Amino acid sequence: MGNLVLITGTSSGIGLSAAVECAAAGFRVVATMRDVDRRKALDEATKARGVSVSVEQLDVTAGHVVPKIRELVLKYGPFYGLVNNAGLAIGGAFEEQSEADVREQFETNVFGLMAVTRAVLPTMRAAKRGRIINVSSISGRVGLPLVSTYAATKHAVEGLSESLRWELEGFGIDVCLVEPGTFKTPIFFEHLRRGAAVPTSGPYSALTEMVEKLFLEEAEKASEPDSVGRAIAGLLGQESPRFRTVIGTDARTLVTLRRMVPDRLFASGIRRLLNLPRLR
Repeated sequence: MGNLVLITGTSSGIGLSAAVECAAAGFRVVATMRDVDRRKALDEATKARGVSVSVEQLDVTAGHVVPKIRELVLKYGPFYGLVNNAGLAIGGAFEEQSEADVREQFETNVFGLMAVTRAVLPTMRAAKRGRIINVSSISGRVGLPLVSTYAATKHAVEGLSESLRWELEGFGIDVCLVEPGTFKTPIFFEHLRRGAAVPTSGPYSALTEMVEKLFLEEAEKASEPDSVGRAIAGLLGQESPRFRTVIGTDARTLVTLRRMVPDRLFASGIRRLLNLPRLR
């Protein structure tokens, strides 16, 4: 039997793809989601591929994450792999986002990830083996307007992962980052539209309209997240996985430019792309 893998946020998008691809690669998958009534898409995808996964309810923001993980360990056994995928993106200018929206993104993307990771670590350390895949984003490397809070959460995931990498290496536990660019997932179409519900005549209205249009146009043209799911399955199976995996042409381009182009020149390119005014 294959190694046991826990994946969060599997009702759609990258999490769903990762669950299917990991199962197809021979892993035993426990696919978790906040609302198991939304499992239909996952059930259909696994049936189409001729694979099976175990579906469990898990809200990473809930206070009972630790006992829930213990319950899953008792039910299925110790987990070799953990894919922290559950995430939330709410678009909009930082000043106009509500405190609830800001906190909800941090609770899901950062504190929820931390809670699940902390809960699985004791059994991984006891087994002296394990693999943790944290699904970050290109926003964890390059901050763009109207996703400021989301970018902040993903920068936090990047920093946490870098430190955990060294803390856990001596216990035989690898930590990896997956940094996808734009793919056709609900995180773009549902949550960004929700966050764009700001005053139409507000100070950020022109910027909001421009960036939202660009983001959604790019998402419409984007491919399905199957390549991200395959990359995650590959990282779980490799003997010596790389720490960072950037996925998507847009992500690779932005990361390369950010690393090689001087900041002023990079900023000028972003201004031209988004038609941003420069007042000074």
